[in-house]
This record gives sequence, C-alpha cells and structure tokens, in this order.
Amino acid sequence: MKNLKKLTAICLVAAILTGTLVSCGSDNKNTPNSNSQINSSNVSAGSENSGEEKLAAEQVYSFSTGDAIIGLNPLINTTGPDNSAANFFLETLVSDVADEENKSIIKPGIAESWKISDDGLVYTFKIRDNAKWSDGVDMTANDFLFTYRTMVTPEVASTNAWLFDGVIKNFSDAHYAENGKTPEDIGVKVIDDKTLEITLEKPCPYFLELLTGAKPIREDLWKKYGSEYGSSPDKVAMNGPFIIESWDQNIQMTLVKNPNYWDAENVKLEKVNRKVLKDTATRVQALLSGQIDILLINDPKWRKMVEQDDRFIKVESVDNAPEFFSFNCSNKYFKNPKIRLAFSLGFDREKYVKELMHGDADPLYSMMPSNTGVSGELYCDLVNNEILKELSQKYPDPKALLIEGLKEEGLDPDPAKMDVTYLSRGTGEISKQTAEWMLQEWREKLGVEVKIDMIEWNIMWDRVDQGDYDIATAGWGPYYNDPYGLLSIYDPVEGFFDSKKSGWTGPDADKYHELLQKSSTITDKKERAEVLLEAEKLLVGTGVIAPSYVGRYSTYMTKKIGGYHENPHSALDYTLIYIKE
Repeated sequence: MKNLKKLTAICLVAAILTGTLVSCGSDNKNTPNSNSQINSSNVSAGSENSGEEKLAAEQVYSFSTGDAIIGLNPLINTTGPDNSAANFFLETLVSDVADEENKSIIKPGIAESWKISDDGLVYTFKIRDNAKWSDGVDMTANDFLFTYRTMVTPEVASTNAWLFDGVIKNFSDAHYAENGKTPEDIGVKVIDDKTLEITLEKPCPYFLELLTGAKPIREDLWKKYGSEYGSSPDKVAMNGPFIIESWDQNIQMTLVKNPNYWDAENVKLEKVNRKVLKDTATRVQALLSGQIDILLINDPKWRKMVEQDDRFIKVESVDNAPEFFSFNCSNKYFKNPKIRLAFSLGFDREKYVKELMHGDADPLYSMMPSNTGVSGELYCDLVNNEILKELSQKYPDPKALLIEGLKEEGLDPDPAKMDVTYLSRGTGEISKQTAEWMLQEWREKLGVEVKIDMIEWNIMWDRVDQGDYDIATAGWGPYYNDPYGLLSIYDPVEGFFDSKKSGWTGPDADKYHELLQKSSTITDKKERAEVLLEAEKLLVGTGVIAPSYVGRYSTYMTKKIGGYHENPHSALDYTLIYIKE
C-alpha cells in the first residue's frame, strides 16, 4: 500500500509541471509578506471596503484558467484545479489564507477555536455552533472523525492521506495496514458533538497548515453515492462560503453564495464564474472585453498590451515552488560530490533568469525561495542559506573542481570526453530552449559536451523512477510553508526522490536523514532552522541537486476589484473580495 504515497507524489509533481499546484499556507501566527509585492498604487484597489467606496449592485467575480476540474471528491480529486475549486465550496477546521496585509495566516474555519497541549501533541478543536452543511444539516465533530477515518482507509486510496503519515498518531500504520492498526485506531476522536481531539505522533509545527488538506465529507452522502461521490454537484456535500450552481467541466463552473455558511452575512460576492479558457490569447481578450476580472499573464507581449489599458492594475508576486536540476548520484560521474557541485556552479543563474525567464524569476542559491518560513519567520532571516554563493567563492573555477573530481574517480580528466545526457521535461519550445541554454553554459564553463534527450515529462519521470538518467530537471511546490516541505522530498529513506531514484547513499545521505528526523522534534525556530540548514548544505552543498530559479508572476485585475490579497503559500480569501461601483 505504500505505493499510494508514491502515486500521490507523482500526481503532485505532474501538477507542478503544468503550473496548477496550489500550495498550502502558514501556521497560526502571521508570517512576513513572503515577497508578495503590490505597488503602493495597487494597495487601495485591494483594500477592505471603506466608507468612501460603494459596493456595486452586482457582486459577480469572474476569472479564468486553462485547467479543467477533474472531480469534486475532496479525498480523491486533489490536483491544483480541483483544490482551488474546492476552496469555494468546502471549508476545513481552519482556513489557510492571505490576510489584508498579504500575510499568510491560519484563521478559524469550521472550528471557531483550538487549544494545543503543552507538549504539542494534542489539538482540541471547538466546532462552531452555527456551522452547517449547505442543506441546513448541522456540522459536528463526527463529520471530521468520519473524514479522517475514511481518508486513512487503504481501499479508498485518498490522494492526500500521505500528508498525515507520521503526523497523526497511528495514521501511517492504518494507512498501510501495518502493525494491526485500523482507521479506528488513529489519533482522532470525538469528545462531544462540537469538540474534536487530534493526537500527534510528535510535535509538528506546521500541523495546522496540513488540516487544509482534509476537506470534509459527509457520511450519509458518502455511503449513498459510493464511487459516484463528487461526480456532480448534487452528489457532494458542501459547507463553504459558496455552493456550486452549475458545472460544465470544460467550459465553466458557476458558484453562488451559500446562505447557510456560518459567516454568510460578511461574504460580499453573490456569484463567482470560473471559466476554462485554454488559449492565452483568448484569456487576454476575455480580460480586455470584461468577461473576466483578473488574469495571470507571463508572456511579455500580452503584458504590454494589457498595461496600455488604464482599467487594470498589476500585482507582482514570487512563487514558492523552486526549480532545480537533479543528478543521479549512482552515475559513474555524479557519485562524486565535486563533479556534481561543478555542474551546479557551472551556470550563471542571473543570466539564466534574464535570458530564459525574461527577468520574471529570482535566481536560487538555496533550495528555499526567499518566502519560505519557519514558524512565522523567514528562513533566510533566521540563517544565511545562500549556500551556492559561498561555494562559488570557495570554488571560483568550477572546471578545475570538475577535473579534480574526475581524477578522484580514476576517470579521464578531460571534461570533453565525458558522456553525460540531459533529460528534458517536455518537448515544447520552452523545454528545448532551456536544454540548449544549459548545454551551452556547461560547454563554456566546464568544457563538457552534454547530450540532450528530448522526452515528454511523464516519460522523464518514468526514467527517474527507474534511476535511468544522468541529469533531470525538476520542480516542487510544497504543501506547507516550512523548509521541511521541500527538503523531505530528498529524504533517502522516505522522500519522493529516495535513494532508489536519486542514487544518493552513504554517510552524507544517512546524516541528511538523521537531521530531518531531528528537525521534527525541535520547537525552537532558530535552532530548528539551523538544523534544517545543516541538512540543506548536504543536499545543495554537495550537488545532489542544483537549484536554478523560482518564478515571479504578474497578475492583472480590473480596478473595480476590492479585497484581493494574495500570498504564494496560501489560498485567496474569497470572503474578502468584493466589486466596487
């Protein structure tokens, strides 16, 4: 059953590669702005409704995406588009959203409050008295007990269940049917109708963020519809600020305000239209013609056109999903840390961003984007994690480092005689340009003639699964705002890129696993950040991966939108958005 976890991870990677993964957020404390940048001229347009603003008579918000929603079952349908749609009509115990200052916060959801035991192991949630399903049925703690027990049931194959493996007590054993544990044994229990208690295996500083991955299901409807649950709007229970009015999978989902939502009186929008428009030109025209109110645009040509229209404002933000190159550490060359590091240092990240990304990215000298947090503070403020900048000063000539590594392995010291292949992550123009650019850089700085193997992304991942690669390009969007969410994917024992895929074994890999395990037991954020940095120095500093960049995004929206606040680690809070007159 552990293959379920691997399958989930593959689905997550697939979502990342298509730009559709929506990541989770922060802990109960406000986190810094996370580099979400809104120009001062934009702030008023995104501010809360004031006495000087009048609400438009028609509170309708429309947006578009190129991705269709697969299904409405929150235990099975968890791709980026599915998750983002579910945020409208399903609410969990807590909500992970961006607040009025664009900070990532955890705010009360169906649970109006919660308490955490002194040892950090027991969370007690108080369910709101006025929390109801959209048909008026009261919500109780039993709804969440049923949700977690169903999620962990192996036969259900819940794609988000892995989030709680090793976190909730007995969850992993029940999930994989090990040690005689069943769903009834997990550390979730009902104290009374309005009180839910969750017990953890060990303290988890980002546990509240994980809760957003457990959107509730309703027992009577789950049993009634079986495998058809969530196949259509009339076969799913809803409890969020909006409910689905209509859904044409490849055209549009229309949602309307839920009158039974516990905070309905403060929700301003009456209707939301989620349009599926595949073509960029079509989406831009929809924005310009007023069919949609907001659009993310990366193409400089289309940006220029929209920026000439004074009806729109621009919001810039930095993503939280790093891009990186992965080296097969079992390869005859890349088993040597010096050779791996030479390839990592052997390309100009500033130049990469300028020439390939049109400046719409930040170069990475660590696996962590600058907005990664540790218990409410930025990781980069707690520690100095510009690992590759320091190493580039130590090794100013990566070619010399490469030759040194070749000699250590008893190989021909002439880099030109190396036989190395780069796997592309797709066959499109961007993948081709990236591969050719990297090969030119490595040729100039290392003297290596790397070959290109242009293959589709799914084939590339099959090759990675089999350990059949030299260099592969990858990316990852964390499910929660913590360095562990990124570093753990390379855990040689439990990570998605475990030692079978990465080829990383030996003392460094063993130490890396130990440090990750140690970090999960530390509550002091400074101390924990230092342990995570020590682990990152093994991963990045020995060239197991070569971080490259993290994207920047430009969103254009009409000036009539108010209450729009974003943070890359959190979902939009649609209860704040409104339309101005």
